[in-house]
Amino acid sequence: MDWKDMSSKFTHKWCTSIDDIRKEDWIKIYGTDIIKNQNFFRANERACFDGVEFHYLQVFSGNSIVAIVPCFSYCIDILNITSSNSVRRRLVWIRRFYPAFLKLRAFVTGSYAATCEHFIEYLPTLKSNEIKEVSEILSNEIKKRCNETKSAFIFIKDVRERAILHVRKILTNDYSFFISFPTTAIPILKEVPYPEGLKKKNRKRYRKYRKIFDSSFYWEIVTDFSGEKAIEFYALYKAVLDKAKNKFEFLNSSFFDYISSFLGEQSFILVAKDKVSGEIRVMELVLENEEKLIPLYLGIKYKEDDTKVLYLNTIFRTVREAECRGKAYVDLGQTSYYPKTMSGALVENIYYGFWSSKPIARWFINHFLKKIFTLPSIPEHVYLEKDADEAHRVLTDRGFVLRN
Repeated sequence: MDWKDMSSKFTHKWCTSIDDIRKEDWIKIYGTDIIKNQNFFRANERACFDGVEFHYLQVFSGNSIVAIVPCFSYCIDILNITSSNSVRRRLVWIRRFYPAFLKLRAFVTGSYAATCEHFIEYLPTLKSNEIKEVSEILSNEIKKRCNETKSAFIFIKDVRERAILHVRKILTNDYSFFISFPTTAIPILKEVPYPEGLKKKNRKRYRKYRKIFDSSFYWEIVTDFSGEKAIEFYALYKAVLDKAKNKFEFLNSSFFDYISSFLGEQSFILVAKDKVSGEIRVMELVLENEEKLIPLYLGIKYKEDDTKVLYLNTIFRTVREAECRGKAYVDLGQTSYYPKTMSGALVENIYYGFWSSKPIARWFINHFLKKIFTLPSIPEHVYLEKDADEAHRVLTDRGFVLRN
């Protein structure tokens, strides 16, 4: 643990374990949102991911917490986060001759496991002059720790459109931000059961794929997925990961085990089984918050050509579960934009931010990164005219800045 005076008013300290942060301090900064829960970070840390080192920055006024920024360092493969197919092809070609090209150590703010949240926060009651001083501490300390960990650059992960101005004000103006992979959410309409608020062709699509699914599969909910169930989930998650073009994090079965143990009733797994054999074909890890369900990771046992049926019905079933539990929306996350938007998803941009003290890395950030992040094509929303305003309002009232 590292503790230093920064001014007459504020002090800061770095630590490398979430256990060194008081529970009440964490809640004071991040509240009780399940995806920002301290136990979620504890599951990340306890899982002992290969090559990942955790760092937590805290800022205090006296004994009172005023800011927290969780961070980690690890080796990132730029090929895994590019959204440009042309850049991907060129990198693959270069890797034939230079296998380690653009595999770099990064110092990252946020959570290693997917959250679509940025985690650069301070106490909202701070006065403007205090915000300025705390922001300077946060920005300077993150840069210093980046250099101390011998990282090539800082990576500010997962800043939603609604928060980009907030984050830019905290950090210095020498950071470069790029729109990366947008996130998606499906609102729950109070008076209109899903999918009746969607256009005719989308309702027809729902009925078609729901009928195919119901003829061969059925759903179960598993609330305790520790032990063997975590290992089983990991095997199916790994099958999906191996097929994915974009891979930011590489999890293990221990992570899923700890999620079950640490988050308890606020987490569960939706399981799709074959009606004849009882074989598990889909497992989806879902976190439950007061207002939303968060499908966090998906596992599929691939066979023949029924993957589309299984994937679409996983979306459908998650939305139905959110309706049953009285939620406002399903926070679906990134990628697979077409099937999600055709199922009623609305889209919000997410930004990645970068900084480096190294001249070559700065040149790379300033001249190359804008080419690796290309905006995916986002279809228009599929809501009936009479329901579109309400669908958008459900999300915009909760801070979303929507693209479609």
